[in-house]
This record gives sequence, C-alpha cells and structure tokens, in this order.
Amino acid sequence: MSQNIYLTGFMGSGKSRVGRELAQTLGRPFIDTDERIRQLYSLSAGDFIRQKGEEAFRQAEQSALKSIAEQEEFAVVATGGGLPVYPGNRQIMKESGITATLEISLEAITARLSDAEKATRPLWSQERFIQRQPYYQDCEIHLDATRTPAEIVAEFRQKAEKFLQEVPYRTRIFQKLLRQCAKDSAAFGLFQKDDRILVGLSGGEDSFMLMELLHTLRRKMPFPLEIVAANIDVGYPGFDATPIEAYCRARGWEFHHRRLPELYSLLTSDIVGEKPCPRCSRLRRGQLHFLLKELHCNKLALGQHLDDLCVSFLMSLFHGGGLKTMGPNVPADGGAARLIRPLWGLEKADIHAAADFFDFPKTQSCPYEPLLEERGDRKYLEELLQTLDGRFPGVREAMRHSMGDLRLEHLLDKRFTPPGKL
Repeated sequence: MSQNIYLTGFMGSGKSRVGRELAQTLGRPFIDTDERIRQLYSLSAGDFIRQKGEEAFRQAEQSALKSIAEQEEFAVVATGGGLPVYPGNRQIMKESGITATLEISLEAITARLSDAEKATRPLWSQERFIQRQPYYQDCEIHLDATRTPAEIVAEFRQKAEKFLQEVPYRTRIFQKLLRQCAKDSAAFGLFQKDDRILVGLSGGEDSFMLMELLHTLRRKMPFPLEIVAANIDVGYPGFDATPIEAYCRARGWEFHHRRLPELYSLLTSDIVGEKPCPRCSRLRRGQLHFLLKELHCNKLALGQHLDDLCVSFLMSLFHGGGLKTMGPNVPADGGAARLIRPLWGLEKADIHAAADFFDFPKTQSCPYEPLLEERGDRKYLEELLQTLDGRFPGVREAMRHSMGDLRLEHLLDKRFTPPGKL
C-alpha cells in the first residue's frame, strides 16, 4: 500500500496551495495530477481537453493516477476537479491512501477567480459543480476550504491523526524490513518464549528502527516478549537524551537512561588518539551488561545491520584478525545471556529509506565524527563497500551468503586440515 494523501475538490477550491503546504509540513513529495499531465503530454489540462476531448483527458488522467498509486509512497496528491467522477478513480485512491475533500461554495470559488482564470477552465459551470458534489462527499475527510492553507493543514492533521501515525508501518519498505527481520531472526533463533530483551538505543536511526521492528514483531509473536530500551550517555559535550526519552515515552516503551559523564575522561584524544570507537564501544557495552542484570533481561539487542557485518568482516580480514564478523546470536556475560543482532540481514540503505517516514528525534553526533569521516578505517571500508557494489551489484547479499557458507578445507587454518595431510 502506497499510503498517499489525495486532495479532491472543485476547480478553484485551493487543492494545489493546500497540497504544497501539507507536503512541506509533513516533509513529503507533492504531486499535482494536472501538472503530471502537462509533463507527460506537453499540454495543460485545458488545452488537452480542447484539443483531444474530455474522454481522452480522463483516460490519460486515470493512467497518471495509477502510476502515482503504484510508484509513489506517502505523497500528497492534488487531483483534478473531475478526477473522482471518472469510473474506477475513487477506488484507486482509496486502495492506495486516504482521500480528503476541500469543501467550499461555488460563490466563494467565483469570488476567488478572475474572469480570465475561469476562461482557461473549459469545464467551469454551476451544473458541473452540483453534479460532482456527491463524489467529493464520498471522501474520508472533509476540510473547510474557506480557511487559510495553514489552518486547513492543521485541520487535516487533526482529523487524519490515526492515519498519519500508521503510515510509517504500512509503507512497502517497512513491510519489507519486517518480513526480512522476522525471517532472519527465526533462522538464528533470536527470540524465545518469555524473553526480556534490553535494546541499546544510541539515538541513531538504526537503533530506533530496531525498536520499531521489534515492537511490531512482538505483536505478531505466538508467545510473550518484553522489550526494554536503554541509552548509555558517556558524557559527550552537547549530547541530550531528552528527545530520545520523549520519543520512547510517547510510544509507550520502557526506557532507561544511564548517564556516566566520568567515562568521557577515558575517551580524550591524549588517551585514545585518533581511534576512540573501540574504547567507547567497550565502555557502552559494559554499561549495557550491567543494566542487563539490573533489569533482569536475558538478551541484549544491538542495531548492527548487514553493512556493518560486511565492513567488520573486511576490517578483520585486512587487519589480520581472522575470518570473522558480528554474529547474530552469540553468548554474553559468560553464557548467562545472549547478544542478538536482529537487523543482521538488513541493508543500511533500506533502513535509511524506512526511517525517512518516521519522525525519529535528532541527537548530537559524536564529537569525533569529523575525524572519523576523514580518516576512520570503518568509514573508508563503508565507501569501499559502496564502490564494490558498483562493480559487483548485490555485493552485500553475496557477502552475506559467503559468510554463511564456510569452506574450511579451502582455507589455511591447520586445525581443519585432515590428519596425515600436512
């Protein structure tokens, strides 16, 4: 389901103005079906009708609408005044999103438009205005078009609150991630009955997406599953966990914040040099393990995805650390708990695309980020991975397959050489 927002109403009701305002407010694309026709046929709606007739225009308009419904995701669409009247169009809109109509009297529209503007609209008439009203009334949301665009947008957001809340979870990309996450988690037995899972919520989009996916999966599980979020604040200057906590509270998630500013003194440049990440990661992980016991959780979930696994594999390979990566389900706390990575099979680009539909809070980035962007090994390997994908399309999926298909007899580890063969 594409979950678009379709604005309907008679010509001159303000669909384009309101649509642009709504799209800007929601941070989504804006599409005008009349403009789409102009782009496709190099004709305005009025010229198209005058040259080729109304029926030909309606067929072209429906073709454009079908394309929008199939290809666009959560776009704001201003439709032509007669679009809802043509057979099949209302069904297309309702199956691919939500419909809203701008209600206004013909007298108010007449007062808005000049004679020149009305002259460019070949289907302008009181008879058509009356004839189209039942089709506009069929919309799910009715808006007062006599108000300002900002006021109409506020009215829409209030009336469509439930729809707007559910959109991110209904998008094609989120549903793709959900299916893959469920499949990958089952492959490594990540979830068991009565698990209480502590999620390391750093504040980045990967960890937020992990929380959203886990809570969505939890509702589909055949057994109980508890999820707890925790943020470890090591005292980086400017970092504020308040937006993270507010988001969690709004979603009804259990959240814990552990602030330990004294740890920042262990991450200064004179101690860690230009490579703070390993020590910072160990410090955060250590605190999460303390919380794991304190909150009576049996699993710790982290947000590493497939790109992270591929980069870690390359990092270990190039540094001579052996053929290894981040396992999806490994022992923690000496085997008393498990460390799981539910996103292990998801690509970073897909997570980013899905996150675009959520209003995740923005947090202060690591103060070392400019240095890591410039000289960090991990950043270099991330860019290398992208370069490799240009030469070997689907390289991440290929590496995923290879990391799960070890050919020990073709490697150099003597432990796996058959006796008498040395």
